[in-house]
Amino acid sequence: MKDRGRLKKMLPAGFGAMAAAILAISCYRVMIAGPLAPVLKERHTIYMLAEVSVVFLWNVLWLSGTGRRRLQAAGVLTGLFVFTWCHQIFLPVVVSGLYMILLTAIGRWALSLFLGDIYLPPAGEFSMGLVLGSALWMVVVCLVSMTGHGGLKLWRLIAAGLALLAGAGQLLRKKEATFRFTFQNIWLPRKKHEAWLLAFIITMVLLQAGRMNTELDYDSLHYGLRSAFVLDNGKGIYENLGMINLVYTYSKGLEVLLLPLSGTPTYGFVLAFSLWASVGVLLLIYHMVSAFEGRERGLLAAALGAAVPGIMNMAATAKNDMVTLLHQLMIYYFLSQALTQDKKKDKIPWLLMAVSAYLLTMVYKPTALVFSTALGAAAVLCLVLTRRFTLGSPRGWLLLVLPAGAVTGLWYRTYQMTGVPVTSIFAGFFERLGFTVTYPFAFTHVIGDPRALNTGEKLARLASRIGEMLLAPVSEDMDHVIIAWGSGLITFLLFVWIVGAWRNKGREAVKALDFFDRMLIPSLGLVCVTSIFTLSQVDGNYFILFYALLIVSSLRMLDTGSEGGEGEAGLRSRGRVFGLKRKLYLILLPFLICSVPLTCATGWAGNPGFTQPRLKHKGYFDHRAAAEKRRALRGYSQLALCFTPRTRVLAFGKHPEVLELPCCVQSYYDVTGSGGNVYLVKKLAYFEDFLQYAGTEYFFVESGYLADQPRALQMIEDMIAEGSLRDLRYEWGNMVARVTLGGPAPKEPQQAVAQFHEKYSMQGYR
Repeated sequence: MKDRGRLKKMLPAGFGAMAAAILAISCYRVMIAGPLAPVLKERHTIYMLAEVSVVFLWNVLWLSGTGRRRLQAAGVLTGLFVFTWCHQIFLPVVVSGLYMILLTAIGRWALSLFLGDIYLPPAGEFSMGLVLGSALWMVVVCLVSMTGHGGLKLWRLIAAGLALLAGAGQLLRKKEATFRFTFQNIWLPRKKHEAWLLAFIITMVLLQAGRMNTELDYDSLHYGLRSAFVLDNGKGIYENLGMINLVYTYSKGLEVLLLPLSGTPTYGFVLAFSLWASVGVLLLIYHMVSAFEGRERGLLAAALGAAVPGIMNMAATAKNDMVTLLHQLMIYYFLSQALTQDKKKDKIPWLLMAVSAYLLTMVYKPTALVFSTALGAAAVLCLVLTRRFTLGSPRGWLLLVLPAGAVTGLWYRTYQMTGVPVTSIFAGFFERLGFTVTYPFAFTHVIGDPRALNTGEKLARLASRIGEMLLAPVSEDMDHVIIAWGSGLITFLLFVWIVGAWRNKGREAVKALDFFDRMLIPSLGLVCVTSIFTLSQVDGNYFILFYALLIVSSLRMLDTGSEGGEGEAGLRSRGRVFGLKRKLYLILLPFLICSVPLTCATGWAGNPGFTQPRLKHKGYFDHRAAAEKRRALRGYSQLALCFTPRTRVLAFGKHPEVLELPCCVQSYYDVTGSGGNVYLVKKLAYFEDFLQYAGTEYFFVESGYLADQPRALQMIEDMIAEGSLRDLRYEWGNMVARVTLGGPAPKEPQQAVAQFHEKYSMQGYR
């Protein structure tokens, strides 16, 4: 008892001192004297912070200012409408949300076919429905594409048909629909501090919504937002469009999933889906903590998730990180449910759905092969050691049919293009299994030259990188980390987790789950360290699964060594043991406050500020019109009219901005840069062989671009001289030329080249 009393006094003080030290170091080195200091002084950032403050206060006012729940809901919903409308994202948010509901409904219908009418908690119903619905959609797209048919109109028509089918299936069910509003357990708050936490969560989600129209990142512009041109250009996803770069060979799970939302005047419908995925992530974090530790701590966990820039900054991008994280958390959630079930028959659906979610992550992001597999391996080992492993029933295994079909169909696309089912760093693995990478692809140097550093240098770099990621990623090596950083909050929670894992002996009901956490967090940590050691460039988004699960595990494991039951009563009891209930909020509050300017000053695209507020618009931001204005400013608006959506173009211009041309375009950088194959431009004959393979119809050459590209300039001159480039057109120094390989040479080749030099401008646009 004396030791317990001493610990009760010392632990909160130790946590507080640790938190203060981490905050002081990280805030000073990053936001006061570091790279974010000038960003925080910019006018756009200041306005952004001011608006975020107003949004937060508005939500606090309505969530805590009245006991009339309908009035509370009306006030919050009004704020949501005004904010999203003014920042031109209202319609995309609504449509994307409805589309996610559609996928979930389709999946719930499919689940009823496999398992009949079974009761599921709201989180389980949403998760299972989304996994199966997404898999079903991917299978449909793959099957239709194999017939040579496709196009966005067809996918929208099929989506509407599936919606009707799912609706009819729901009506025909014997039992009343069990699908419930997922917010039912947290909407609306019951206590003042719950209102503040929920207001913070809503504000951080809206922060990402407000910036997504204008913060278009490199990867999104490169491939994520161009599915209408580079994935399905009218004949399905299996058509070879001649795209060379690595990014076009990914499994494309998210892009296939969002085909009905693609090809519109706005990118918002695609971007908003990631926003809804982030909401799903926060809801799952809430549920997985509140189920064991009570509502209050669940809300705290969701607020901590919303406070991590590394997680939330991926909500305003078309990259697949957020949807991958959502499905990885579903794996963990399904496993958590299985580990806490007593009966074998109750475990089976959860375990099989964990496998289903695992399979689906394989088609979202290549790195899921590492991180999802690490999660799955730890789960299998835990299930075996705790004697909870079971293979299930033959009928239950039908749950795997759709996810397995999705993986097969999408991996087949990659195999058909490249000769291997998965590219990126995994191409070498499949080559060792007997696969052969086909022309014109090359994946040998996608992670940098391993010989560039010796082992000692790599270890020194590893130590430096880990130190910076824990406290302050301010060096040049950390440019891609700070925009998706876990922040000092993750460092503090890692300390909390270690203490909790050391002290917690586990209650009988969750002993297996606690054992799983003790295996999983170190395993994922080791995978993160290995990636930091191996990769020449480290991106912060690689580690968001570790961040999310650390939040869940640390808050769930902390203080569970006490006697106490489940839910809020158990939370109160555990809070009394270490004296942490109130102090925990006080310790974590500075992290929440500091996360706001940190998130505002960072972003995957690196563009601070919100979309400019407007009241009069169509409900969305018109990216197509904005791109047309940019082309006019750059002086090639008329040249762009030469192309149809199916025209295959090789663009010599600034990457990825030049990819905004409304056609099937890839850039010269796609060929020669990262993820390409520079060997293809070593000789003109090699380059022309590639152009023939790709079916390239036109060159577009942006003014000024060739001034720094002597090899490209030489090849264009040679092709003009030999007659492989004809019908040259110019506009303000920009050029379009028709590719005619094997055509007759011009009568006066030198004059043709001289005319090119006369009309093409080596000076870029101003």
